[in-house]
Amino acid sequence: MSRSRSQISLLMTTALGLGSALWIATGCGEIEVMKRWPSGATLLANTRSLDRLLERVARLEGTPLARRAEAIRALLPNCPTVEGRAESGRMSDLWTALDCATGRSDLVALEQARNGWDLAVSVPVAGDHWLGTLSIRPSGDVEIEIRLPRVAAEGLASLALPGEEATGAVELSESETLLHARVRPRGGLDLASLIPSDSQGARLFRLKSKLFAGVALDGVWEIAIYLPEVGDPMPPTALALNFSHRSAAVAAMEDFIGNLQESWPVARTFFQIDEAEGACLLDLAIMPGLAPCYVATERALILGWNPASLRKALDGHRDERDGLGDFSAAIIHLDRFADADRILSSALSAEAIPHSTRYPWRRITAKGAPDPSGFRLQLRFESGLGT
Repeated sequence: MSRSRSQISLLMTTALGLGSALWIATGCGEIEVMKRWPSGATLLANTRSLDRLLERVARLEGTPLARRAEAIRALLPNCPTVEGRAESGRMSDLWTALDCATGRSDLVALEQARNGWDLAVSVPVAGDHWLGTLSIRPSGDVEIEIRLPRVAAEGLASLALPGEEATGAVELSESETLLHARVRPRGGLDLASLIPSDSQGARLFRLKSKLFAGVALDGVWEIAIYLPEVGDPMPPTALALNFSHRSAAVAAMEDFIGNLQESWPVARTFFQIDEAEGACLLDLAIMPGLAPCYVATERALILGWNPASLRKALDGHRDERDGLGDFSAAIIHLDRFADADRILSSALSAEAIPHSTRYPWRRITAKGAPDPSGFRLQLRFESGLGT
């Protein structure tokens, strides 16, 4: 696989994997979480709707997702409703065990969860279950809900599961984004507590520093990946970390840079965009185009892959109609991925993914909030015109 394919495939994986939703069809309706579910992973689906969903996924020609979708379609039985069960709890086993629904008594709870949706699924996780529902509309849009138990908010996953508080206004530009997400985790932002002290990240990149302990931060993080400019070997990428106390956040960032200099032979270079000041490590060239920089605005530390990333992230563009809003959410623009691949392929003198490849959806949006049983996530895969 070419370097360009690897990079754009990473973006695709982020997008399509923002809910392994295409395969596990998640979410759950308005019922209360039930304590008794069938053992293993279980699924109930309207056969025709499931086939329509898989047909759309199969349009990603030449990808593992497309091949998997075609294989599952070939196994679908000729009956109105299908069921599947995998005692192992693995989704990969579930898809090879589809059969006509028999109305088994141990699937009553899952049938109640389906309640008007095209598909419902239950999968074990750490002694509990996560539940989900999915429907595909006549337009091709896919609506998904995911309900996760509280146990899902352990480890790094806790950083992506939102709390009830608003995130506030976005810090990063909403222009030409491939991916844009802004989240206020329920448990705050303490990355350092999730990293083992003896890990490589802790040793080489000082990820146990005061900055990553969230001491000076207010708990909101935001990331944006942008359409690359012609000649760029990587898409411009920026991260925003809102702070509670600006002076403390800047001091923590400078302390982090000082710690990095103890592990890497890099020099600190002053950097500024308008009134926002910071620094760059221009000689930390360990990945394509990498020359990390930061600036401190009035509300947040803004970190960029390189100086161009920060300039793009702080160009001031806002999208009032299709932006993230004031609560934890994410948007992925699949209709811009072909252009991104063409630009990256040219910059790396690599073979591009064929331009005839069409994504079955143009955009994915996601939003979430806690509920009494854990977390509820809602996703929408939006079709483009004429697809």
